[in-house]
Amino acid sequence: HGEAEKAFMEAHEIHTRIGDHMGAVNALNGLGNTYRAQSRNGEAEKAFSDAYNILPLVGDPLTSGNTFRSLGMLHQDQCRYDEAEVSYRQAVAAYDRADDAVSKSRTLSTLGRLYHAQDRYLEAEEAVAEALGIRISLGDEEGQAVAYLVLADIFESQSKHAEGIAALIQAEATLARTGQDAVHAATLHRLGKTHTEQGMYAEAEEYYRHAQAIFSSVEDVHGEARVLFGLGVLYNRQDRRGEAEECFAQARVAFAIVADEDGEAKALDKLMGAYALQGKFGDAKVACMEACEMYAQRGQPMSEVCAIVWERLQRLEEHPLGSLLARFSES
Repeated sequence: HGEAEKAFMEAHEIHTRIGDHMGAVNALNGLGNTYRAQSRNGEAEKAFSDAYNILPLVGDPLTSGNTFRSLGMLHQDQCRYDEAEVSYRQAVAAYDRADDAVSKSRTLSTLGRLYHAQDRYLEAEEAVAEALGIRISLGDEEGQAVAYLVLADIFESQSKHAEGIAALIQAEATLARTGQDAVHAATLHRLGKTHTEQGMYAEAEEYYRHAQAIFSSVEDVHGEARVLFGLGVLYNRQDRRGEAEECFAQARVAFAIVADEDGEAKALDKLMGAYALQGKFGDAKVACMEACEMYAQRGQPMSEVCAIVWERLQRLEEHPLGSLLARFSES
């Protein structure tokens, strides 16, 4: 960042000295983005404001759009939503004058996210739908996928489940053609979870298995762990206890491999529950003791699931876990 900052400052000085206003604005925008990346918001705002003041001398709508968009993102970072909205709207108008459809669409999607953050759902839908329309007209499938995913977020926030699923399906179909494996698999995982929540179990399993295959092919262990956990939840809902147990056990191992302690603890909680529901109390006891040890090592109280299983096991038989319980009382 230090070298970039120095380079932009020198460029601004040179362009200002020779009267190159566009070069000066571009240098200031670069400097502002460098400061923003370091959360040096005051300095970033000064750089963008200085660029804004020079814009009338430039008369280039594309440069104006870039400046307005950068200001909008800075204001959004600071939760100054009204100012961010004004800047984004100015950017959209400038990109329209510049006939830059890609930048206009990108800014409309960002504006939609801004509205979504404020629970202004109708305006969010309208902004992102307009962005999607532009991407479709351009034949830009990667941009379409992004817009569909943003729309899915907006629909889900309103519990518009059918619309959310439809948007995710459109995103998945588009991503399957663009070869973006990581995003494609994540979208399939999301479809699996959404269909599980809606009780559409056959479809959910199909999406999860497809996601698992892609995560495996790109050696994304964490992605596989999340899919296995989701499959375990799905199987539990269908009383397929043995399959749920297997998935939670595999998920636990995968989470451990990538050092995701939260994921491992949640998988272990689910695993001990799966054991208990099958009457495998010996296995449940071992899993519960391992969970107790894990929570104690992390200085955390045992989870609600762990506490419930432990209480039920205690009713079945007495087991000396005094040392571990003492550590929990100290947590």
